Amino acid sequence: MKLKARFLVTFNKLLGGGNTLLEDCRIMQGHLTDCSAIDAELEELRQEIEVVTELTQRCIHENPQSQEEYIERYNGYVARYEKAEARADALQEQKRQRQARVDIIGGFMFAVHERETGVTEFCNGLWLAVVQKATAYHDGRLVFIFQSGMEIEG
Repeated sequence: MKLKARFLVTFNKLLGGGNTLLEDCRIMQGHLTDCSAIDAELEELRQEIEVVTELTQRCIHENPQSQEEYIERYNGYVARYEKAEARADALQEQKRQRQARVDIIGGFMFAVHERETGVTEFCNGLWLAVVQKATAYHDGRLVFIFQSGMEIEG
C-alpha cells in the first residue's frame, strides 16, 4: 500500500514540471525518430552487400586460380558479406528499438496529458504507462524511473 501512495506523490511531483515535461518528451521523440544516419549507413551496407555478392559470383564462375587461392578469396568475400549483413541487422534492430521507445514515450505523454491536473487514486493502467522501473532500497528509499527517462525519489 505504501508503494501506491508514494507513487501518487511522486507522479504528482512529476506533473509539477508542467509543459516542459511534455516538451522534453516531444524533443526526445523527435530525436529517436530521426533515423537518417542509420538509413544512410543501411544504404551503404546494402550497396556493399550487392558488390560482395557480385564479386563472390565472379569468383565462383571464374575459378581459374589454384584451389587454395580460390578458397582464400571466396572465404574473404563471405566474411565481408557476413560482416555487412550483421551490421545491417544490428542497425535494423536499433531502428525497431527506437520506434518502440517512441511508442512508449507517446503512451507516457498521453497518460501525463490525461492527468495533468494530478491524481488522487492509484491506477494500474497509469502505473504501466508511466513507470519504467521502481527500485526499493533497504534504507526505505524508493526511486521511480519514468518512461520519459526521468528519475525521481519518492
